Formats: sequence, C-alpha cells, structure tokens
Amino acid sequence: MYGLVAFSFNRAKLVAMSDQHDTRLRVTLDHNCRIALEKDEPEAKAIKLLIPHHKKTILLGVPAISASEWQLGDKRISTFSEFNERILVLGLRGVEILRPLGYWDVCFWDWAIWGSEEDFELEKRIHRVLFPNIPFDYPEYCESRDITPNDQEMGRVWLNRKCDVLSMWSHIYYKGSVFVTSDRNYHKKSKKPALVKLGAGTILTPREAVSMLDQQ
Repeated sequence: MYGLVAFSFNRAKLVAMSDQHDTRLRVTLDHNCRIALEKDEPEAKAIKLLIPHHKKTILLGVPAISASEWQLGDKRISTFSEFNERILVLGLRGVEILRPLGYWDVCFWDWAIWGSEEDFELEKRIHRVLFPNIPFDYPEYCESRDITPNDQEMGRVWLNRKCDVLSMWSHIYYKGSVFVTSDRNYHKKSKKPALVKLGAGTILTPREAVSMLDQQ
C-alpha cells in the first residue's frame, strides 16, 4: 500500500535556496529523458547535446523520484545505488539529484524530504493540473477503481502519475528554470500555462531545449 511518510529532514531544503546569484539555467531532465537515453530513442540525440553544457551554461538535475518509476524490463529498481549507477552509465555524472516529498513505499529512504503544508499544497495543485480525473490519495484511487490497496500491480497507474507530479514538484521546489520532457501531458495547452503559473518556468521538449541553448 502506498502511503505518506515524513522522512528525516536533510540539507536538500537548503540546496533549494542556495546559489541564488548563479546565473546558469537549472535544467531538469524528467524520467522520459532518461528512458530515451537508455533505449537510444530519437530524443536521445538532443538530450546528449545538453549534457556537455552541464556546469558551464546550465545545471542539470534529475528527479530522484525517477528511481521509483517502472523501469525498462517492466520492473522497479530495488536500491537507490542502482539508480545512481544507471545515471553514471548514461553520462550524467555530477548532475544534481532532486529529492521529492517523502511517501512510504514510493520513495527511497534518505532520498526524500520532510515537506511543509505549503509543499504538499503545491503538490496537490500540480496533481489537479496534470491529472484532474485521478484521485490524489491512493486509498481513494483504489476505491474509485474497485481494487485493493495492497494490489501494487493494479496501482501502478497511480504510482506513475504520482511520480510525474513529484517530478514537476521537485523541479519547482529546486528553482528549476527549464523542465525538459517529451511527455505530451506537460505540453498540453490546457496544462502548460497552469504549470508555468505554479513556477515551472519553461517546459520544453529535448529538441526545443537544444535550440534554446543554441540561441544564447
């Protein structure tokens, strides 16, 4: 069963407020970007063009919640060290790992943070924008779908949606400038302006992100 937990506070909150005078763009690569690199999909070429800019003109970040998504081979990662190894293999050494709000049986221990009421309210607002027809809480989701809370296979849709929401939450929380994703849901005209209003900055596809950097 997926549930809320308050993980121990760590310095992640301080990271979000540091380097305020750094003029480099904070660019977040979502889960789909990592999968594109692993599968060498068409978007991978553009994503690889972004990596050399890391720590020069941009600061790349990867949401830690990506480790909780269903991975290639239709399975989940068992340890966060495995996730870190995958990041290194993909050439993303040194990128910032963005810790999300902590949820029991969703996040990895010590790779999530204790959130305030304001933090959770932001998450709920993001959820309402991205998935207005899916209940925010897992028990309510199960009731609406007539499934048991312990059936994690049936709850994987809710889990994937939760990860999408927490990816955007992490991007906003850590003062991200550009959210890079090929997921069309973030780009919908009915949703993108609302996400920008919540603090998402600019939402671009990998190719659009490369084009933006080329014009700087």
